[in-house]
Amino acid sequence: MAAILKSFFVLIAVIAALAIYVLIEVVVTMVAYMYLALNHVQTFGHLVAFSRDVLNLFANQLEHWAPDLATQAYTTLLGELGPKSILLLLIGLIVSALGRLATWSARRWFYGRVGYP
Repeated sequence: MAAILKSFFVLIAVIAALAIYVLIEVVVTMVAYMYLALNHVQTFGHLVAFSRDVLNLFANQLEHWAPDLATQAYTTLLGELGPKSILLLLIGLIVSALGRLATWSARRWFYGRVGYP
């Protein structure tokens, strides 16, 4: 019974840690987006233009692979997602990748110092 209880508490702790990690990622992403929008307007404009190209690439691929659904998907999904939304998504992916890289590097460094595999 104690092993089941311990496993349950470990599961709850892992879920809480992941929720905190996602919350931190969202906050850092929004801060990075606002920083670019407020302090680096020219760079922000270039990134919005780049994300418009990414959105157009998605639309072209959709037209190529599913021409029947292209018009419907563009009016419902791609039409509502503007380039700024795609930019926010891309910044979030970059922040997430950097956070995971930092976590992985810290664990490798810590376990290398302590001696765990």
